[in-house]
Amino acid sequence: MKDILLNNSTKLAGPVVDRSWLKFVDKDYAIKDNQVFFIKNPSVGFSLENNDLMVNKIKLFLKNFPGLFNFIYNFFGASFVGRSAQDAIRSIGQGSLILNLGSGIKRIREDVLNIDFFSFENVDIVADITELPFVDNSVDAIVNEFVLEHLASPGKVVKEMFRVMKPGAILYVAVPFVASFHSSPNDFFRWSRQGLRLFLKDFQEVESGIRCGPTAALIYVLSEWLSTVFSFGMTKIQQILFMVFMVCFSPLKLLDFIISKIPSSENIAYGFYFIGKKI
Repeated sequence: MKDILLNNSTKLAGPVVDRSWLKFVDKDYAIKDNQVFFIKNPSVGFSLENNDLMVNKIKLFLKNFPGLFNFIYNFFGASFVGRSAQDAIRSIGQGSLILNLGSGIKRIREDVLNIDFFSFENVDIVADITELPFVDNSVDAIVNEFVLEHLASPGKVVKEMFRVMKPGAILYVAVPFVASFHSSPNDFFRWSRQGLRLFLKDFQEVESGIRCGPTAALIYVLSEWLSTVFSFGMTKIQQILFMVFMVCFSPLKLLDFIISKIPSSENIAYGFYFIGKKI
């Protein structure tokens, strides 16, 4: 990773970008452990009120080990059968300003700037994505994968994305549809394919489709159902059983590479993606 120049004396490990993308360079950020902070108190990533607290804390712990977390996420998580974020931004050249909003620990490309409200490893900027610290019309592409459902005001993020994107810039968004509750730190919304298109109506659609198939949705719901029934009301036991059932049923998600090609499968798909342009 190369350096970005934030001011005349401070450097930060990260993608190469010009300092002009910062909205308030001189007064609204702090630097700690090679990360830029635009919020004083980053989230701890969980809520004590949610009944999936154990699962969420385990996920947060595993994110300290990106390689292990990514293996578990890809092997035992949802089936990714549709267009990926990597594909969506493949044509965008090096030196462009590309943001991954709510990135977590995932590094899509070495030149993508990772932004999250939690200071995970691989996060470049810790910020509230409803108030992005970028100037208007300055961004070449934005990626936002399975994040909007966790925000109380996802519409604010959409407005911010539109504001900072250049005309013609690429947007990639993925959201859940038929998915069980999964807090990070909370979980509020779901979108059908039609709903996602309406939600992102200010962008010109390039394409949209199933990102995670119906078998993944079935596995999540069935695992929740079985763990709820056989835990007899004990929350911690339910969360343990949920993880066990998810592991046991995970091989079935391979069926989605076939089933997701059936048009009616989008009626029960786990989630959708949308690729659009700012016009």
